[in-house]
Amino acid sequence: ALDADDAAATLAAERCGASVATLSRSGTVLAALRAAEPSVLIGESRPAHEGVDVAAELADAGLDVTLTTDAALSGELADSAPTAVLVGADAVLADGSVVNKVGTRGLALAAAREGVPVYVVAASDKVRPDERFHGEAGDAADLYDGPAPVTVSNPIFDRTPADVVDAVLTERGALDNDGVRDVAAEHEENAAWDEEGEGRQRA
Repeated sequence: ALDADDAAATLAAERCGASVATLSRSGTVLAALRAAEPSVLIGESRPAHEGVDVAAELADAGLDVTLTTDAALSGELADSAPTAVLVGADAVLADGSVVNKVGTRGLALAAAREGVPVYVVAASDKVRPDERFHGEAGDAADLYDGPAPVTVSNPIFDRTPADVVDAVLTERGALDNDGVRDVAAEHEENAAWDEEGEGRQRA
């Protein structure tokens, strides 16, 4: 797994160019940025603010870093015109869409509008054999804890459509949608083989 992450980070470093926009925290993305040393635009990544810590780490390592709010990130991207958007993934679904920290979808859509390529960096074991999005909600009090009857939506993850992702960078190389589907089919076949083996053992 470590070798796969290293290989994905190495490939991503080659795609960084002079400047990168990102958000949240991904060890693989962090490794790529440290290797490539581009200037970095990063969103704070609410609600846990992982982007703040990443910004400090990269600045301490000597990189030119600009930290902004999640709400301002798309506008800052348009103004700064980075070479690439680089993000991690909690999961890559079989249709090529990407589940990652909330805000990734908006960043990718803004990048597509500005003609900036979007690269997802992840080991191929992040590819899932299905297309189901499993959301997760943060604490409602992080947004509002007053007495008014306000319904709070505080999602932690969002789903970025495949058509705004230029490539998923893995230890297997740069995967397009067909490549993601091939890996997903392989994982589905392996899962079926495992279940069949467990069934024989129970029998």
